[in-house]
Amino acid sequence: MQNIASGVCVTKRMVDDAVDFAHASGIVMLNKPDESSRDRQKSSHAPFTMYPSSFSKSAVSQTQSVQDDIHSLFHKVSRDVSFLEEVLRSTIAVDSFVKNLFEIYKATLTNEFAQKVEIGIYRSDYMLQKSPGEPVVFLPKQIEINTMAASFFGIGTNKVKRLQQYNLRNASITCDNLDMPENGALDGIARVMVEGWKKYGNPEALFVFMINKSETNIYDQRAIEYAMYEYDPAVKVRRKVFNDCISTTRTDQDGKLFIDDEEVAVVYFRTCYMPDHFPTTKHWEVRKLIELSCAIKSPSIAHQLVGSKKLQQVLAKPGVLEKFIKDENAVKRLRDTFAELYSLDMNAAGDAAVKLALERPEGFVLKPQREGGGNNLYDSEMVDRLTEIGRDERRCAYILMEKIIPPVQKNYIIYDRVCSMANTVSELGIFGAFLTNGDEVTNSHTVGHLLRSKSDKHKDGGVAAGVAVLDSPILI
Repeated sequence: MQNIASGVCVTKRMVDDAVDFAHASGIVMLNKPDESSRDRQKSSHAPFTMYPSSFSKSAVSQTQSVQDDIHSLFHKVSRDVSFLEEVLRSTIAVDSFVKNLFEIYKATLTNEFAQKVEIGIYRSDYMLQKSPGEPVVFLPKQIEINTMAASFFGIGTNKVKRLQQYNLRNASITCDNLDMPENGALDGIARVMVEGWKKYGNPEALFVFMINKSETNIYDQRAIEYAMYEYDPAVKVRRKVFNDCISTTRTDQDGKLFIDDEEVAVVYFRTCYMPDHFPTTKHWEVRKLIELSCAIKSPSIAHQLVGSKKLQQVLAKPGVLEKFIKDENAVKRLRDTFAELYSLDMNAAGDAAVKLALERPEGFVLKPQREGGGNNLYDSEMVDRLTEIGRDERRCAYILMEKIIPPVQKNYIIYDRVCSMANTVSELGIFGAFLTNGDEVTNSHTVGHLLRSKSDKHKDGGVAAGVAVLDSPILI
């Protein structure tokens, strides 16, 4: 692959210039809070690669072509109660977090205030895998689909492209012959969010960003808010910390949702995707209260559930896609992106998968039903975990996935103003946004992309987890 960073010297001045550009462009994150200080948290630039990384143009086109199919597929699955219950049964039995989500989902089925409109903000993540045989072709393989709290379309898309174009010019490298695609993720998602807010029908009601208590990715979220105002200045955005809403959230007799005595049109969750986001039963009660209200959710509890790794594994099984998609071409498009996935249910197939992983741990990843990065297990950690749980039902909380071996290229990583050369691998995210009206998907758009890269020494972890860094592609 074309590798710009090879043979290019990076000086301290160039690093300082790049960091200044990142700060001036809003490519920043809050530092983790210092409990010993009462001062407002300080911010630093988000980590990034100095130069754009090469990525297959045909792979990008292929992943973009299936995003609308993904929206339609996952919404249909979210409406199929019996299918979801069957798929998640073994996971629910051993994973209390998924069990609690599913209990709320079941409560929505008889909800008298059921909301037909949902706002879907999805990011489908892929890595390149070398095809067998000659000539060598790198094919995109789906790592996961994020149906909830998909991040970095605020600060990680076109802003990073502009930063890297600046860095190239600063190194006297022309950008004219580089295919660096435009990235409309921020504006496209903001537009769909505002259109969803309008569907509620009360221009005085709020669009609430529900966030964590210790939120470090605030500027990514603020960028979304400001883009929404650009699209429609009438929208009323409020940021609410989930912990602070426990005692101030209520519904009225008509199912309308109120937080701090203000009516809420939309709740956009950037929290509630990890068990530690629910430290008490009261947190679960409030999550259920929100879900049963007539406010629009992004995502709904149903769409949160369909983002589970278990569902990803089941959809990859032969014949399952055809249950929801009648278009043979769409089925083929989707299946061509699937990696090899294995169930760890308590049956012969699950036993065989455990045996396979223990015999060849270097070829697999053990994945729990969690989001946020840093949760997967590899190599000796995977072996230790499967040795502990491989014979009992606790293994049903995981799936097994083939390990993708993407191409490696050199790049400079800038982290906390420090520059280092690394052998990097990249992961491409495709952003999609859509609305629903009951069973129907409306306003479905593939809006942009996110490239994240990391040293090939790291096996797992995203930008927020402190491992991957923001990047953008040169299409080749």
